[in-house]
Amino acid sequence: MLRKIKLTSAAAPAAARELHLAVKYASLLLCGVTLALSVAPASAEEPTVDEMVCALNPQCKKPFVDRRLRSVTAPASAPATVHRLGSFDRTVNFAFDSAELTMDARKELDEVAKCLTDPSTINLDIVINGYTDAVGSVEYNQRLSEQRTEAARQYLTEQHGIAPNRLAAKGYGKSQLLLPSDPTNGVNRRVSFLNPNYTISSTPAQMTVPATGGVGL
Repeated sequence: MLRKIKLTSAAAPAAARELHLAVKYASLLLCGVTLALSVAPASAEEPTVDEMVCALNPQCKKPFVDRRLRSVTAPASAPATVHRLGSFDRTVNFAFDSAELTMDARKELDEVAKCLTDPSTINLDIVINGYTDAVGSVEYNQRLSEQRTEAARQYLTEQHGIAPNRLAAKGYGKSQLLLPSDPTNGVNRRVSFLNPNYTISSTPAQMTVPATGGVGL
């Protein structure tokens, strides 16, 4: 038999406040867990500083793999795609229809700066290549990719003191899609950092992503 509990006029408000606080904290906890689950996988797919350094350094014998391509080219259990020699891609986001770096983009470039100032890469010249997806005209995407790669170059030189003569910026627009079969996929929007003097003969033979690879914006 259920017993009825009668709250006094003084106890009722206190009980209501406790219930409200319990619901509030439970909601905040759920939001925090949801945010962590949604953010962690994305950041985990970006290359580490050591991987970026290795990708640019001909003396490193470990092939660079782009884990971001797993979800779009093969099941998650399959090996990640091997990237082109002497370069790596990084997801650098910009404001919509703009060359303004987002806060996330600045964080990504901060990681790239750690790579470019590593003792084994500090004397390397680097070409920053920018790529877009296939949405929009050829002329528009070409201009936007050039503006965005220049913004990335300026951030690295002004915020991290990297010598300007070490960095060149080049935009490819939508002319070199990483995924030609899926031209609007966000993976096509990327920024690539390339060591143009990479000596292929000094490294073991490796598979490469087709020449359509590049950096999309």
